[in-house]
Amino acid sequence: MSILDRLKDIRRESSSDAPGDPERFRRVALTKTEMMAQGQAIRETLAANVAPLEAIGRDLATRRLRRVVLVGCGDSWISGYGVRAVLEALLGAPVEPYEAFDFATYGTGTIDAETLVIGLSSSGKTEPVMEGLAASAARGAYVVGLSNTLGSPLMVQFPGALHIRATRGGWPTQSSTAAMALKVALGIAVAKAQGREIVPGLVAALERLPETVDAVAQSFFEPARAVAQKLARADFIMLTGAGPHYAPAAFGAAKLKELAPIHAASFPLEEYHHYRTQKAGDPMFLIAPDAQSHARALETAIMSKGCDGLCIALVPEGETEIAGVADVTWHLPQVHAHLAPIVYSVPLHLFGYHAAVERDALGLGAPHMAG
Repeated sequence: MSILDRLKDIRRESSSDAPGDPERFRRVALTKTEMMAQGQAIRETLAANVAPLEAIGRDLATRRLRRVVLVGCGDSWISGYGVRAVLEALLGAPVEPYEAFDFATYGTGTIDAETLVIGLSSSGKTEPVMEGLAASAARGAYVVGLSNTLGSPLMVQFPGALHIRATRGGWPTQSSTAAMALKVALGIAVAKAQGREIVPGLVAALERLPETVDAVAQSFFEPARAVAQKLARADFIMLTGAGPHYAPAAFGAAKLKELAPIHAASFPLEEYHHYRTQKAGDPMFLIAPDAQSHARALETAIMSKGCDGLCIALVPEGETEIAGVADVTWHLPQVHAHLAPIVYSVPLHLFGYHAAVERDALGLGAPHMAG
């Protein structure tokens, strides 16, 4: 097989980076529809999985869990970073987000009967996810599969099967946030079955989450458009956040690469300070919802100002220190700390969508085509 034939076989994406590519913009339009309906997807997903979650809880009620592994590719993998901390708090075990190809290739050798492996695949047939889960099950792990697709191999072959009531005709938005909410619900169900203490306020906050997500989507639609208009000609954008808030940063970078399409990079907050990361004129989204990362996030905003970068900060209502330094500040509503990664992802979805629309209005495609 020639290199060109292999390239055709490997390349699965039907759209291109060319300005105005009709297939890409068909998916851009679907992304808008799906990202504005994330609250509904979360609500329906949680309601549909009450009984399956109770069944998993019964299975694991007396089972010792030494380790939890979250497996996926792309946004399915990144979602694990957003729920890692809450699952550790609920289950009392270390939680590891593991990229599916790496897990299937290198990571299954230490899996055992005291491991819970949760695999996420929208299609329900992503090969590295399936391979990793099958290898884990063979080593005695309890395996849970999450998918948007009923009847898919992922939902048939493993004992725990949870259906995400979300669509992914565009690039992932609701399929990721609904999956994260479902993983939180899974942690709550297992913790309850094992008699563990539930994180205070988490259950009620999860019930309110659909309304919160919808409110954020509505209120930040125009602010995201305004920043996208300002940055329409940018060819590179950085995004950063600490701990679980690395997940919104990575989602935001993914949407820019998929929709806009431009170069974008996400990284954990502390890593900003270990290189000459931001250059003059570079835009950077700074995700800083919590008290734990506040001081370092403030220093990051100050460093951004000092190198003549552009800093767009996402912070809670009432925050003033970072807001006083950043070039643009988006104040989000107060939410439960463990659900902030879900809520803070939404404005970055919106920005990715608007960046695609604004660049198209200028006739811009990928950076190498811009000249």
